Amino acid sequence: MKNILFVSLIGLLLNCDNKKIGIPKLPGCGNFMALKNKQEWSAASTATFYNRDSINVMVEECGTFHTNGEVQWLSINQLPAKPGTYSLQPTRWDAISGTPLSAWVYTRVGDNTTGDRYNLYTSKTEKNEVTIDAYNPTSREVEGHLNATFVIDPDSDSPGRSRPDTIRIQDAIFSVVINGAI
Repeated sequence: MKNILFVSLIGLLLNCDNKKIGIPKLPGCGNFMALKNKQEWSAASTATFYNRDSINVMVEECGTFHTNGEVQWLSINQLPAKPGTYSLQPTRWDAISGTPLSAWVYTRVGDNTTGDRYNLYTSKTEKNEVTIDAYNPTSREVEGHLNATFVIDPDSDSPGRSRPDTIRIQDAIFSVVINGAI
């Protein structure tokens, strides 16, 4: 029965016609789905409190490395833990403490090699925002959605690799339980 539901879900997602996709239910991936450069992207998200009023969210691709040995992360820093729509701010990927409401993407290739870094791209035509639809302080569950565009960091040096210069994450939906102490 579980396999039938899984196959049905995949069939439904394949017919989504590049519209918003449904609530994530893939086993082992759980809670983040998006269109990344117009391709379906499933990922697992974790969150920790930055302070009493904001959280840091880390999204990592599901499963093991892809066949080319690459895995990507998305980081959102100091996101308010309350319903609302928030514009993301540009910051360099290595500003770990981060600018409030900043985001970046990192691609790692192999076990011990440095990958590509992507910084938030800002322009009047790009929609870079995250919306918290619901936050339950008792269960610490956050639900929301995200749209953001990232461009390769000019200091990111991975010679000899073909890589996209832009990563667009569209129509992302997520739910995550915040870990750790306030």
